[in-house]
Amino acid sequence: MRRLAVAAAVAFAAVSIAACGIPLDAQPETIDVEAVDSPENGGPVLGDLSSVSMYLIRDEVLVPVTRDLPSPPSPEGALGSLLDGVTEPEQRANLRTAIPPGTSVIDITADGRVLLVDLSREFASVGGEEEILAVAQIVLTATSIQGVDLVALHLEGLPTNAPVASGALSDDPVGASDYESLVAP
Repeated sequence: MRRLAVAAAVAFAAVSIAACGIPLDAQPETIDVEAVDSPENGGPVLGDLSSVSMYLIRDEVLVPVTRDLPSPPSPEGALGSLLDGVTEPEQRANLRTAIPPGTSVIDITADGRVLLVDLSREFASVGGEEEILAVAQIVLTATSIQGVDLVALHLEGLPTNAPVASGALSDDPVGASDYESLVAP
């Protein structure tokens, strides 16, 4: 009886796969695919990583953590990794983020050493102390990348004032020094 059930399951799987248009070949077929982001095409070499500081929150202060990102590190890569949220090991270390879920980077442009970061409307859903921490996370992470000293924030293409550690709003681009009082000693 058990053999009959196994045979029926195998037959069903084969029919299902064939019905989906996947051919059942006796031997695997080699498919040549040109890698778009391969070392041969000027992309990063597998294993070519750089450590980048991300800023997360523990006990209402910012804590630098290190994540390995493709070399050379870029503001896009660093902020993308930050916006991906907290990893499982970071959660186990009681770290969190104040950046609202669903927040994405619409655009990043550099003007000298000032980075203009345009965020999606989800970012506007945070307020008060959490907003200060969220902005600090973005600014401190972005300025940890060589060549970035200041950050100007936009929401959905419109310039926005950035709250600094004191809660005051800045019309000007902000830098790491505006949030140093929020970083764990």
